[in-house]
Amino acid sequence: MANPSVLQSKKENRIRAFVRRLYIIWSGSWWLAGFVVLFPFFYLCIRIKRMENWMAFFNQIWCYIFFPMAFLRVKTIGKHHIPKGVPIIYVSNHGSFLDIPLLTYILPGFPAFMGKASLGRIPVFGFMFRNLHVIVERGSKEGRIKALKASRKKLSAGRSLVIFPEGSIHTEIQPGLNEFKDGAFRLAMQEKVPIVPVTICYNWYILPDDGKWLPNFYYCKSIIHPPVFPADTEDKDDEKNLDDLKEKVFSVIAQTLEKENENLLKKIQK
Repeated sequence: MANPSVLQSKKENRIRAFVRRLYIIWSGSWWLAGFVVLFPFFYLCIRIKRMENWMAFFNQIWCYIFFPMAFLRVKTIGKHHIPKGVPIIYVSNHGSFLDIPLLTYILPGFPAFMGKASLGRIPVFGFMFRNLHVIVERGSKEGRIKALKASRKKLSAGRSLVIFPEGSIHTEIQPGLNEFKDGAFRLAMQEKVPIVPVTICYNWYILPDDGKWLPNFYYCKSIIHPPVFPADTEDKDDEKNLDDLKEKVFSVIAQTLEKENENLLKKIQK
């Protein structure tokens, strides 16, 4: 005869999975609805260059629709650290598909995201991403050079960039960090722009990239750290300065992730 407590636990797990599935359908519907309603405006901003600055406004409307309707509470610390009047390279950890919407929501202006080429192949959304952000073919040297040129063009036009230096989401190490690639830091040195590290604390838990699309209920917290400035040197490709800059930013984000997730991990492991 089956243990009643085991049966009860299985029933509770099925109910919880059902609620989580309903929630992802509900929140995903609002994300899609916001995109559909606003796409004509996105299209105009792409086709009429003088309207491109309006993208920040329409993106914010999209976020104002999505986050409240998805019941996602957003807490951001350190916005005062963001330098004003200069282009910035934001460097963030990457643990969830929720990261791009969250950064769009909390960062000022209209920063360009550097994203993998597959984002540009998504029907309709890919059209917008290709035309407004920076696509990189990570496995192609020519693709990386093209992305670097596009990034420089954005910065010279006064637009900030958001780069995930881990390259992609590494589900197996969350909430840890994978080794950072050089691109964001080399670009900051060459263009002499500040790097602002951003720690996204719990998105890896809220919407894990495990293929199940079963969210967990928590709040979105992000911490914007003080800017890190590349060393003032004539050698824009100095490998030691590059390593020092990369290590400094990596340490800030890694230590913050560890500290912020200490209690959450204990809760999960119970």
